[in-house]
Amino acid sequence: MKYKFRIAILLIIISILGGCKNVNLSEGIASFRAQDYRKAFIRLKPLAVKGNPDAQYAVGYMYYYGQGVVEDRKRAWFWINKAASLRQKDALAAVQILNHGTMEKRKIFESADLQHFPVHKDMY
Repeated sequence: MKYKFRIAILLIIISILGGCKNVNLSEGIASFRAQDYRKAFIRLKPLAVKGNPDAQYAVGYMYYYGQGVVEDRKRAWFWINKAASLRQKDALAAVQILNHGTMEKRKIFESADLQHFPVHKDMY
């Protein structure tokens, strides 16, 4: 009986810890959409380190524009390229525009209109 109880407790703990990742991602994206970039960065950076491509792109984006963090284009490129290597749609588009786009397209990417929402709406 003790064995079954321990297994049940272990399964409960694992499910709670697994749910934290999704909570941080959804809260991080919600903070990002609300333009609370500091809170978004705090929630998304650990997920980016763990390999979540959406979090990686958002972190790179925040570094690129200095939203919630000090602007750092080298760190931005690091995170955006990591996300692009994992086939994240926004990161792929950003890399394409910034590497191969015309100056006009680069200005579109850098416009203030795009600074509030890099993650696709249909993803969440």
